[in-house]
Amino acid sequence: MGISSSSNFASLAKNTYLQKLCGEEAIPLKDQFWETLLEFTVQSPENSADARLLEESVGPLCESFVKNNEKSGSFATLLSIITSLIKQITSEKSGQKSGDACEALFNSLLILKTLVKYIVQHVPLDQSPSFFVTSENIPVPPLSGDPEVSPTVLKQVARYETSADELLFYLFEYITTQAVGDGNVETHNECLQIVTILCSAHLYHPSTISSPYLAILSEGRCASLAELLVRTLLERAVTEREQVQTSSALWTYLMGSPALLCPYYSRDCLLLLVLLTSHTGGVYRGILDSAGHKEPGTNTTRETSFVVDMEQVYLFFCKETISEEKTLLLYTLVQGNPNARTYILSRTDTEQLLLPLLRVLYNADCHSTHHLYMVLILLLILTHDDAFSSYVHDQILPSVPWYKERVLTDISAGGLLILIILRTIQANMTKLRDRYLHTNCLAALANLSSKFHSFHPYVAEKLVNLFCNFVKKYGKLSTACEGTEEVTEVQAAELSTLEDVIRIFLEVFNCTLCYSGKNNTALIYEMLHKREVFTRFRTHPTLSEHVTNIETVLACLTERLELKTEQEGVSVTGVQEVIEELARQWPSDRLQMTPVLKFEYIEESESNEFFVPYIWTLIFSESSLYWDTSRITLR
Repeated sequence: MGISSSSNFASLAKNTYLQKLCGEEAIPLKDQFWETLLEFTVQSPENSADARLLEESVGPLCESFVKNNEKSGSFATLLSIITSLIKQITSEKSGQKSGDACEALFNSLLILKTLVKYIVQHVPLDQSPSFFVTSENIPVPPLSGDPEVSPTVLKQVARYETSADELLFYLFEYITTQAVGDGNVETHNECLQIVTILCSAHLYHPSTISSPYLAILSEGRCASLAELLVRTLLERAVTEREQVQTSSALWTYLMGSPALLCPYYSRDCLLLLVLLTSHTGGVYRGILDSAGHKEPGTNTTRETSFVVDMEQVYLFFCKETISEEKTLLLYTLVQGNPNARTYILSRTDTEQLLLPLLRVLYNADCHSTHHLYMVLILLLILTHDDAFSSYVHDQILPSVPWYKERVLTDISAGGLLILIILRTIQANMTKLRDRYLHTNCLAALANLSSKFHSFHPYVAEKLVNLFCNFVKKYGKLSTACEGTEEVTEVQAAELSTLEDVIRIFLEVFNCTLCYSGKNNTALIYEMLHKREVFTRFRTHPTLSEHVTNIETVLACLTERLELKTEQEGVSVTGVQEVIEELARQWPSDRLQMTPVLKFEYIEESESNEFFVPYIWTLIFSESSLYWDTSRITLR
């Protein structure tokens, strides 16, 4: 069933053992056939292209299997073999495990995965019970739901749910009890992929009943291992593994080439983790949300589901690049887990987490819009914390090599954060014109405003210039609307959006002057330079109140400059000296104090309508499974 090179795919359809497996003959559990079938070492596809070629090569065999299974019962027999093998392996002590059993388990899982993949794609959900039927002795549940469903069907569904639940339980048991090593990483990956495939069943049949697999994951016996599974997936997701070369004589005998250990195990753990925590009700998400941080030699004080080394988790996100699935997991932890959020915000090296996020925004053209949204939401959550908003301005970066517009040296992490937010807003003005993106950028900027300090001159210049660009755009549109008898809905909407943006900018300047003006001489210099842009709103019906403090500071500064000019003249350096003198004697008593700007991210009650399709999109693009997206309906 496995593959090593595409040149050998065609031969699989002619394999006599596979043909017998997919035939009408019922093969007893104790028949020598099963041992012979499973004694070969096979290789799971290592990427989606190989997976597609494999599926296409065995498609006719799978079709025959589905047609003949009702007579042969081979699917249920295969499930019995798998559960027996897992029981045997998990009961054996480490170092005493049977190599034949481990090899047979991997091979049987690979066969099962291929068959399950075909079944969920081609067999209606309401016909799935015919594949999971095992024992006739399972009791029939009380009649409920559809009164027209016959007792026979209910009995079949009961056996199906029990058999499917048993399979998932033992897959979970294997994942959570067996350490990952060079000899079994592929077996672990097969378990992960089978669970993922079962979760996808409803995507192929959107007009039929809801997927029973999702209910089983939340309510069945397998849910008793949910806490251990979430912990295991999280720990293994943040432990990235290297690809290891291995060789198998039996696989070489079958397919003619050596095998490779799966290099994507950590990623598949991550993908399954974010899928389970968002797509199976509140069980798995609740467990992840209550995970705690365990420091060596300390006791956990908060009520937690399990404890994990949060430092390892944190450092996992601090690598040079952060993928979409990593970003999604980081969001899930920061948004939903107070222990994780507290730990992350207590770090004194938060710039290490911030820089990968900012690089995503900087290279926006290389990332999906959803990825940009997730990064901006994370920035909004982080900047809502006062300590974070203050501390990022104390973290000085000697250089930022990936910033290409100009050489940046000795800029604070907070200054770089502001710079990237401004750059994102500017790009959105000319390209995406996405109001949601604008809103999140401006909200994060507003959260930072009361803590601005030690502005880099380049950042101050960019901030004021971007504000001027919006004012200019607003002025042109206002003039155009005044010169016409009828303003279109599009014009009115754009005018309203621009006014909102300008208002937030003015509130940001206002908040900065009230709470940290004396620490931002570079910003005041740029505001003085563009003073006329601010004063034009002095009589604006809705924006005038936001320029009062700005005018007070600039008027005070102008008085000092005029006096200095009369006495000795003034240069650029002289202007800066006057601003610094004003900062030392900041006119706080002359300012009308405004509330600190705070925007908080609140996850919507129907957030799954966004996250579930998004997660599946990531799985389609990142997992080593092949997905025929033309046949899938995301919902």
